[in-house]
Order: sequence, then C-alpha cells, then structure tokens
Amino acid sequence: MKPRYLPMLASALTCALLAGPATAADYQMIMSNDNNNKGLKGQTFELLASEIRQRLGDRIDLELHHSGTLFDQQSQIQGLQLGGTHIISPTTGIYSSVTPKVGALNLPFMLNTPEEISNAIADPVVGSAFMPELNAQNIEIIAVWMNGPRDLGYRGDKPVLLPEDVDGMKVRVQSAPIFVKTWEAVGANAVGINWSEAPTALQQGVIDAGEVTPNSWKGSGTYQMIDQLSMTDHQYSFYLVGANKQWWDDMPADIKTEVQAALDVATAWNIENVVLINDAAVDFMAAEGVKVHTLDEQQKQAWVTAMQPVWNELGDQLVGEEVMTRLKEIANVQ
Repeated sequence: MKPRYLPMLASALTCALLAGPATAADYQMIMSNDNNNKGLKGQTFELLASEIRQRLGDRIDLELHHSGTLFDQQSQIQGLQLGGTHIISPTTGIYSSVTPKVGALNLPFMLNTPEEISNAIADPVVGSAFMPELNAQNIEIIAVWMNGPRDLGYRGDKPVLLPEDVDGMKVRVQSAPIFVKTWEAVGANAVGINWSEAPTALQQGVIDAGEVTPNSWKGSGTYQMIDQLSMTDHQYSFYLVGANKQWWDDMPADIKTEVQAALDVATAWNIENVVLINDAAVDFMAAEGVKVHTLDEQQKQAWVTAMQPVWNELGDQLVGEEVMTRLKEIANVQ
C-alpha cells in the first residue's frame, strides 16, 4: 500500500469500527463507489442501496459513499480486504493488483457483449484463473455489472479512424497491464492516471485523450474537455462487484437472502439499461457539440488486427492455452 493512502485508510477503518457498536441495527453495510453517482455504476449502486433498505428496514445500517470519498480507485482493494468497506465494484484493471490473470477478461475485441462476459466469469475453467487468488485475498465476487464499450475521446481537429491516427497520442488509461499494453500496441503513449484526474490532465495537456465508456464520459462531465469521440469499442467494460469475503461468509442467512435478492434486482436493471444509457450518452454528447465518429467494417478490422497481438502476451502467456481456448469459444472468435 502506498504511504499516501495510509491516513485515509486508517481514518475510514476507525470510523467503521466506531460506527459498529453505536448502531441499533442488526447489521452494518458500507459500500464504496470510486465513481460518481450519475453514471451507470452510480445509479446501480443507488438502486442496490434502495432495494436493501426496502427489504431490511431498520435491521440494516447502510452507508453508500460515492466519488471515491471513502476509498478511491487505488485504495479500495485494501479498504475492502481490511473491512473499511464491505462492497466495492471496480473494473478488472483494479483487481489486477491482486491477480494479474483477471486482465484476460478485457483482452481487446474478445468478450464484446454482456452475455459473453457473464458466461466467461461463470465458467469454471475461466474462473479458475483468478477466482481462487481473489478468495485467498479475502475478496468474494458476488455480481457482475456492465459499463459498456470503451471509446476514444480526444482533443483536436483531426478525426481518429485508424490505429495509425493515435501514434504518439497521450491516452489516459487505468494503470493495469491490459489497458497499457492495448494502447501501446497501436503506438499510443499510455498514461496511467485516475479517471478523476482526467479533466485537469486534458486541460493541461498531460493527456490528449481518454478511453472510457460513453456513460462515463457524460456522467463525469469530462466530455466537456474533448472535441471528438471515435466509437472504437475496443474493449467492453464491466465491474466485478466484490465483497469482503469474511463479512460475506459470516452474514446471517436471513439477511443474506434479502441482500442477494436486492443484488439480483440491481444487476438485472444494470444489464437491461447498459445499452440504453450509453446510447443516450452518445446522443447527448453529439448534441453538445462533440463530433462522433462511427467506424466502418474496414476501419474496425484495422483496430482488431493492430490490438490482437495483446492476446498472446496477456492471454496465452499469462492464463494459458486452456483458459484462452475457453474464452475464444465463449466469444466465438478464432
């Protein structure tokens, strides 16, 4: 853990410990969202919290913290493991610090739909690559929430339609090998910073572009810092909802039944609305003046060809032939 996170983590843990005995509720739940409350993930968290409160009433003392106010992208794994929060929902990139093999789920142009992603994570062969390591680190995956296709937003007048158009471009990515290597494969300069820092980084020229989902561009307001959006759809972004394993395993059965029911409702809503919310975000940004470029089949194939070598380094070499074969079967690709 980096030293600069220690005061924040210690403070959050102290608050959690002090809050426990003081409440009259049967059970305490702390949820930490590293993103804002306006995007798809924030809305899903809000629905989950509402459903839990409706089901359990004053039996549950539930706290929901948005925008990384409790734990940010980089500190939330440690916060979960140590019990400062009970539920988080990061991308696979964040989990890479615990198990690098999880990055195989985000290989470019591999798993491209919510169904393929859900099937892959539920598959015992694929899951064997990373689930045991997560469990050993006191993390239990309890749901999968979708975020949508990742698209390239950037400043400038020149449209990005082909991989060579990003040669030398400074692209903000999450600091995880799967995202860094994917953009290095097309000649970009991958800059690993927190998404919350992206608006300032764009303004100051630290980065030229970012690659997140349309709902993330809109929900964070960062779309105001870009001129153009290219619908590369190079990776399908999703969140692994993780619980503190000891807390989850020790939860009373009657409470867990209601929490699971609430989780099922929130997850179903998330999957049902991921396309609608992202499409609406694209329309909104276009209306606000962002130039949106949809790639034709030839242009899209150029991106596939340029990025596919990552399959070897972070696929075959990392998780092995058996897992990669199963991923290709699920995705129906060669």
